[in-house]
Amino acid sequence: MPAGSIRVFLIDDNVLYRDSAVAVLSPEKDIEVVGQGSSEEQAKPRLAECKPDVVLCELALPGRAALNLLREVPSLSPASRTIAISDDAAEADIVEAMRLGARGFLDKQCPVALFRKCIRKVHAGEIWLNGRLTEAVLRSFASRQAPGQFGGEAKLSRREMEVIQLVTQGCKNRDIARKLFISEKTVKNHLSAVFRKLGVADRLELTRYALERRWFPPE
Repeated sequence: MPAGSIRVFLIDDNVLYRDSAVAVLSPEKDIEVVGQGSSEEQAKPRLAECKPDVVLCELALPGRAALNLLREVPSLSPASRTIAISDDAAEADIVEAMRLGARGFLDKQCPVALFRKCIRKVHAGEIWLNGRLTEAVLRSFASRQAPGQFGGEAKLSRREMEVIQLVTQGCKNRDIARKLFISEKTVKNHLSAVFRKLGVADRLELTRYALERRWFPPE
């Protein structure tokens, strides 16, 4: 495996989909499938052993197996970032998956290029959701987030607040740069400073932080 490859683990009870995903990812020099599982019981010990960078988990596993797995991934493989996948998942299940730590949702019928891009973006620390799902997830976090989860307030600049507001709207770095007439590198620098000041790990925690404090109430 090339140094620096994104190590991916697949969880799906459909062997044809797993084989197809492996075939799609195998030619990529920066992505390596390091393990597979078809059930919660099969996946858990393998996850603990492989400790992959990215976990792709089918939401439609029998019962609540997928949601149970999402709860346990942080203890089985703390550095893994999970992407929920499905071709017919209910919005409520996707929202719940995000609340349990998933970093994105991917429709299994999406184009191959989008599939690969999602894995790379989530591995890089971004959240992967379309506009409709982003709104649903943020609405859920705003209504159910318990106060006081994060640390004290920090002094933020006007520009940093502008960046935070656009992040809560689901904007990617490219979109933020265009809207604020700054470079993507500057956006990344602002986000790094914001993460450090607020003690949050990523864009999802930042969004939860801002919504908890009602910094940007709906107009």
